[in-house]
Amino acid sequence: MTVPRQAALDFLRSHSADTMTHLNGTLFDHLVATEDLLRTWGSSERLCLAGLCHATYGTDGFAPSLAPWEDRTVLAGVVGGDVEDTVYFYASCDRSLLSRQGPVCFRDRFLEETFEPSEAQLRDFADLTLANELEIALAGSDTGLSDRSSAPPPWIGPLVEQLESRASPGALRGARRLLDGDEVTLIRP
Repeated sequence: MTVPRQAALDFLRSHSADTMTHLNGTLFDHLVATEDLLRTWGSSERLCLAGLCHATYGTDGFAPSLAPWEDRTVLAGVVGGDVEDTVYFYASCDRSLLSRQGPVCFRDRFLEETFEPSEAQLRDFADLTLANELEIALAGSDTGLSDRSSAPPPWIGPLVEQLESRASPGALRGARRLLDGDEVTLIRP
């Protein structure tokens, strides 16, 4: 375990992620499983740590937060500025504007500013979105990830298709393997 990862885990626990209810357990469980998906897809350490901390400021779909977005230096001090920038980008996204093809108009829901993000930002956002949403969908199954007796939710396939032009090849391969029912074992705390 690397020092920043352990520091991130300690940060999450000290901010009650391990007691905060999430769709299929605790927020902590979800964050670790999202990070693990990114690791199995070969994502960078920076993106994996961002996946571990992605709900620190809440998201457009998950309002509770572990820390106020206005105090970004706290998380940056734990995981580094590059990781925190990715966490903030993910958390601040107004997702209603992302369904378009072509140039993306990104709206920061905290600052109420609109801009065109870089391709690298969009790729990281797409990979993190795939990991987050697939973890939620597949962990919601009573049988878990390795027993694919039930089909994934109907919305997950269109999401993968929507993000395929923006996601990394590793994330796309990983997402398709999960959707095809290939066995994947995620780390659960």
